[in-house]
Amino acid sequence: MRSLWLRTWPSATEYCFREEQGDAIIQTTTYRSNHLARSVIWFSPYEHTAIHPSITAPFPRVSNTAIGSLGRLPLELLHDVLLCLDIYSLFKFRQVSLRSRQLVDFIREYQIVVSHGLNLLCALMRTKLSTHTLLLDIYDVLCTKECTICGSFGGFIFLFTQTRCCYQCLHTVFEFEVESLDAAKEQFHLTKAALKQLKSFRNLPETYSIRESTYTPRVRVVSAFQAYLLGGQPDEEIQVEPAPKRNRELNSMGSCALPYYDRRTGEVEHGMSCAGCQIAYEKRVIGLWGEDWIFTFRDKIYAKDDFLEHFRLCRQAQLLWDSSLFARSLV
Repeated sequence: MRSLWLRTWPSATEYCFREEQGDAIIQTTTYRSNHLARSVIWFSPYEHTAIHPSITAPFPRVSNTAIGSLGRLPLELLHDVLLCLDIYSLFKFRQVSLRSRQLVDFIREYQIVVSHGLNLLCALMRTKLSTHTLLLDIYDVLCTKECTICGSFGGFIFLFTQTRCCYQCLHTVFEFEVESLDAAKEQFHLTKAALKQLKSFRNLPETYSIRESTYTPRVRVVSAFQAYLLGGQPDEEIQVEPAPKRNRELNSMGSCALPYYDRRTGEVEHGMSCAGCQIAYEKRVIGLWGEDWIFTFRDKIYAKDDFLEHFRLCRQAQLLWDSSLFARSLV
């Protein structure tokens, strides 16, 4: 990737700035890539308005009612048990009584997940994958920053395996490929026993891909990689078609955006895109129009520290900063 960068539009020398200028540089030269988040499974924040209080706030009154044999367990052990419940069972347990609701609401990991991963929870419930996903697994992936494939900021999660990934890997790596169940059965020669082990769901009628094309047909989709493993294929190198020929709409149906939660500081990062790269794309500064690697830079999402390193070499972002009122006021 670095060699690709060096042959495009870097600045001649590394740009130097003071540490205290970092936040202002980010505010001036970045933007939130909402179009990428909406290209996968996405729910409007307005849909969360009525849901959020009901799953986060405990009732004001205290209950001393016992919860059966579970009440004999020490509180710390009971919390550990609840952490290992799948999301569907956890919500069912929370609805049993006032006491069970309080027990769930007092779990720190639960509060963090419902506060910052509500979009993911809705996706899991709508796709019925919530029965396969543990609360602890969601918390762990929420606190994971990097894409499991390339190590860059992972702003997305692959629902079938609860795996962090970046936008580029989501659409180019076989581990995140989504296929229709019918096509997977034919391609990987799946037996009835294999089909019983394979996670699947009917796709949600959403707007997928950056082109904002609404995909209305309801088909049952699966992870192509999981189907490959269950199909007992020979252990050989997997041949993946180039990205332009891949069905990106299908891949988008198996993922959603997920912010990063820093357990140490409590800060939440949704990731940011470089406004300089967007300007370079619009002005055709970075190569021939339509080349695939151009979109790789334009659609890349950075964490704060990663972006500041990128900024040192991105000439268009530097020009944007130098011309800003922020830069002049901090001189």
